[in-house]
Amino acid sequence: MTATLTPLPGLAVLRAAGDQATDLLQAQLTQGLSGLPADAARPAALCSPQGRMLADFTVWPDAAGGWALALDATLAAAMVRRLRMFILRLRCTVDDASAERPCWGLLLRDGALPEALPWRSLPPPWTLQRADGLCAIRLPDAPGVQRLLLVAEDDSGRAAATALQHALPAADDWELQAVRAGVPRLVEATSGQFVPQMVNFELLGGIDFKKGCYPGQEVVARTEYRGSVKRRARRVVGAVPMQAGDALYHDADPAQPCGMVVNAAAAGDGWEALVEVKSALLDQPGSLRLREAGGAALRVTDLPYALPD
Repeated sequence: MTATLTPLPGLAVLRAAGDQATDLLQAQLTQGLSGLPADAARPAALCSPQGRMLADFTVWPDAAGGWALALDATLAAAMVRRLRMFILRLRCTVDDASAERPCWGLLLRDGALPEALPWRSLPPPWTLQRADGLCAIRLPDAPGVQRLLLVAEDDSGRAAATALQHALPAADDWELQAVRAGVPRLVEATSGQFVPQMVNFELLGGIDFKKGCYPGQEVVARTEYRGSVKRRARRVVGAVPMQAGDALYHDADPAQPCGMVVNAAAAGDGWEALVEVKSALLDQPGSLRLREAGGAALRVTDLPYALPD
């Protein structure tokens, strides 16, 4: 199976439109958008004043003008309300455009493009290409798997996506491949829990350290420049189901939680997850445990990118 296409009803798309939509997002997100090429997409986060991620986004120039922001659907309403708080006198709007921008997850094995697709080559990661009313955004790869987000931008795009669904098999491993790519996806249960570096967000290009101020910037910058990232996201494998927000414990310090599940997915007979955890404990004897001290053991395994020392 070289390609699969899966509807993503759990993904929402917001739209920031108007003459000053860029100004709004530039002042609120961790990512710099001014001057971003028309064929580029970027990861970004909206943080609290305390530097904790409230939501993460994939952001790209919308076909109708302004910006599109994909995020977990459980956070969409709250993020619309929050962004609208900062519009004030800016000439822009923020709305939930999920009904007009439905999404699908396209997984390719070893870069093989099926004939049914309207493209003959893959864009590099964090770039996009458009055809037949569809926008294809290349996301970070999982090992041996290329990940693309397909977004229908008009009626022709919805028709093209429907035709693709008839031509390509569906699969249930979109979330699993995100875990294997080491890409966090915040949901309602994990909103406000992590400074971006705790989930490796700067390693994925989600923070522009040269841009102007945004909520939480002082905390994010201090964490980076003081070298004080004591917690990181790691990939783990376990035998029992896991879900976002589950607490983690370690045998070396069983009295208190040492981390949290960020996102998780079934993997064959077991489960895999991206977890945020206190790095120093992983050098100690013993195992990570799920939900309680003495809970199911989790095994730490490789990410597709290197963590700083």
